Amino acid sequence: MEDLFIWWQSLDAFWYWGLGLIFIFPLVLLFVNELGYSLNRKDEELARPIKTITNFVIPLIGLVVLLIKVLDFEDDAISIRVLETIIWVLVINAGLALGNRFFFESADKTTWRGKIPQLFLDIFRVLLVLTGGAIVLSYVWNVELGGLATALGLGSFVLGLALQDTLGNLFSGIALVYEKPFTEGDWIKVEDEFGQVTEMNWRAVRIVTREGKMIVFPHLMIGQGMIVNFSQPTKVHIIKLELAFSYEDPPNKVKKAILQTCLSTPDILHNPAPEVKTQEYGESSIKYEVEFGIADFRFHEEITDDFMTRVWYTAKRHHLHIPFPQLTLHRAEKRKRPEDDLDNQLDTGLERLPSFLDIEAAHINDLKDGSTVLHYGKDEVIFRQGDPTGNLFVILDGEVTLSSKGQNGQNVIVNTLHAGDFFGEVAILSSRKSSMTAEAATDIRIILIETNEVMDMVSKNPKLAFQLDEVMDLRRNSIHKNLKN
Repeated sequence: MEDLFIWWQSLDAFWYWGLGLIFIFPLVLLFVNELGYSLNRKDEELARPIKTITNFVIPLIGLVVLLIKVLDFEDDAISIRVLETIIWVLVINAGLALGNRFFFESADKTTWRGKIPQLFLDIFRVLLVLTGGAIVLSYVWNVELGGLATALGLGSFVLGLALQDTLGNLFSGIALVYEKPFTEGDWIKVEDEFGQVTEMNWRAVRIVTREGKMIVFPHLMIGQGMIVNFSQPTKVHIIKLELAFSYEDPPNKVKKAILQTCLSTPDILHNPAPEVKTQEYGESSIKYEVEFGIADFRFHEEITDDFMTRVWYTAKRHHLHIPFPQLTLHRAEKRKRPEDDLDNQLDTGLERLPSFLDIEAAHINDLKDGSTVLHYGKDEVIFRQGDPTGNLFVILDGEVTLSSKGQNGQNVIVNTLHAGDFFGEVAILSSRKSSMTAEAATDIRIILIETNEVMDMVSKNPKLAFQLDEVMDLRRNSIHKNLKN
């Protein structure tokens, strides 16, 4: 009778679990499948772990229940343990994916969840996987974790000695992520290498130099060295340069000329304002320190090159002298003064004026006191539209473009002038501000004739007045024609 009761109980369990597998499992599978389909339309990344549960976890659980409860397999059979291990691995993987998607990937970047570094998330996942592995070993395989922990402790000690550099990189990386001395996109200097940070992972930092080289710096090297960040705390970077000029050049004149060069150089910021300081009285020159700000350190070489190129033309234009980096001995009685060279250039240029303008050769010497030779570099502005120039300019060498602002505010080129041409006549004859902007299209050398000298020439040379008036009309018509187009 007792055996019959036991058989009936086993038969009852058979029918109970069998009916559950036939009716309940399909319903659960259908529900989870519909949930995955609904999520797939909203978030494909969120639907993937649900598909793993639907396609693998639930069927495997059903298989284990069938083998143990219906077919009466032993709980500790190898096949059952293997199946349970696979189920745990899939559940842990799906759980990590769901948790990451719900709590971190979907988090707003301004919240604390969105600001957690990826390295910390990776370490947290590793710890969860190790915890899950311990649960599987203890629950499924009946492994005594105390002995395993002792073995792992010994193994970890040996492994730590073998991987001390790797672990050093790991913990240095954690410190860098926590302190955040730089982020991806910043321009930094490590050792003697300079570049932009493109990637930060658990082991190293990758930067790309201006030459296009990729350099990988282990965290341990960065943690032990000095880091220079050119992008933080602000992207504005101050560049310091040293210039030297002759003792014959007054410091105030030098500083004013260099400051104007800074302000006229594109991409040099006006705020903060550039500064020029007298730094040192050297053996053969006075040294000046120039400070100016730029908005993006990536282009510091290009901006510095543009500025240093303009310095030469500024020196020529203001008759400043850049001494040679050498010791030069001069005999006082044979020394040539810089003013003599300037006078020669002016005399030579004035002698060429009759071939450019209707001026009698006899009147050329009258212009010398009110004239000077100026040098401009390519792209330098001589005067802008709206400036009261009050002077006449004659081109000796090079090309000059005349432009005027159109209806959309953009400069439209009106004319290109060459050697022998002149400009500035509008402001002189009409006593108003210039209607055009004059800019050096190439390196140029020009003669500047002051207003009073021009008016004196016009009174002595009636043909010159007609010539200037004719050119003024032609350029006025050219302005209207170009602006309409």
